[in-house]
Amino acid sequence: MELSGYLLIGLAAIGAGAINAAAGGGTLITFPAMLAAGMSPLAANMTSSIGLLLGTIGGAVSYREELRRQRRRFVANAPFAAIGGAVGAVALLLTPSDAFTAIVPWLVLAAAALFAAQPLVAKRLGRSADDAFDTGSTGGWGAKAAFVLIGVYGSYFGAGIGVMMLAMLGLLIHDSLQHHNALKNVMAGVINGTGAIILAFSPLVHWGIVAIMLGCSLIGGLAGGWLSRRVPSWLLRVVVIVFALAVALTMLLA
Repeated sequence: MELSGYLLIGLAAIGAGAINAAAGGGTLITFPAMLAAGMSPLAANMTSSIGLLLGTIGGAVSYREELRRQRRRFVANAPFAAIGGAVGAVALLLTPSDAFTAIVPWLVLAAAALFAAQPLVAKRLGRSADDAFDTGSTGGWGAKAAFVLIGVYGSYFGAGIGVMMLAMLGLLIHDSLQHHNALKNVMAGVINGTGAIILAFSPLVHWGIVAIMLGCSLIGGLAGGWLSRRVPSWLLRVVVIVFALAVALTMLLA
């Protein structure tokens, strides 16, 4: 690979780390960049999954204040996210990704619609934005099942899992969007970390590129987390929805 290819992937990893910290969908930046640099689709997918891991951690570090009172939620749901991440990684190792990739934009569109409708659904359930936040809620078995499914998808392809998690958390756990975003970042770390352990055994992973992406995505994750904590919740919601639509349309038109 030429130097320009490495530079392109490094810049894409910075952008992906920032987007993952704020909303999710950074794979839609790194994946095309890696293809343009000459990597095969399956190698790019696996390498990107591992290379973006520190970006997710960077986003979580930026949200450490919002994570202080969410330990119970994390402990209750993390094992199920890990199970999903493991299943998705094994599926990626055993099957081609073409068929699954075809339905990805529709999943992202569905998640965006759910996320957009979440305030209306909450209102219909008699829960307003002024209600006291249910700081002890873990989301129950609905959240656990959702984390398994999102984990499977996240390790298999990954684009848009942040949007999916934010939509699910908004419906099942009454808390601020910033706290949902904080939990989303650490749960994404669990999913990606579990998947990375399994994908590391594949000969298709390019470890030199992984090293570049780890450093660049960490920078992007720290920057994206810092920025997303300083914008109003309604603006963050709009950004998430617009980005999700852009991700889905990009994939449909590709």
